[in-house]
Amino acid sequence: MKDEPNKNSHKRSLDERFAQHPQMYERLQQIGEQMEEMIARGVSADDAEEIAIKQIRELGQAWLTDWAKAQHERSVAQVKKEIPSAIKNVKKN
Repeated sequence: MKDEPNKNSHKRSLDERFAQHPQMYERLQQIGEQMEEMIARGVSADDAEEIAIKQIRELGQAWLTDWAKAQHERSVAQVKKEIPSAIKNVKKN
């Protein structure tokens, strides 16, 4: 079918993608385990969906926060490299 994702279109597995983000990988594993536990307890699909969406959203926000911090650090390092006098680590009086 046209709507089905092409499995060959993903060049890296999820394990490979998460290898650089072990804390995110662990959190995703926890979400999966929690979903399995809720299903086993007979939680309604609506409740399980609500919880899963909230947790995936939080995971995405954490991932983007990590990405933004890394981008900032790379930007600062680049400026320090290109213009060493632009960023001074001196205490103001």
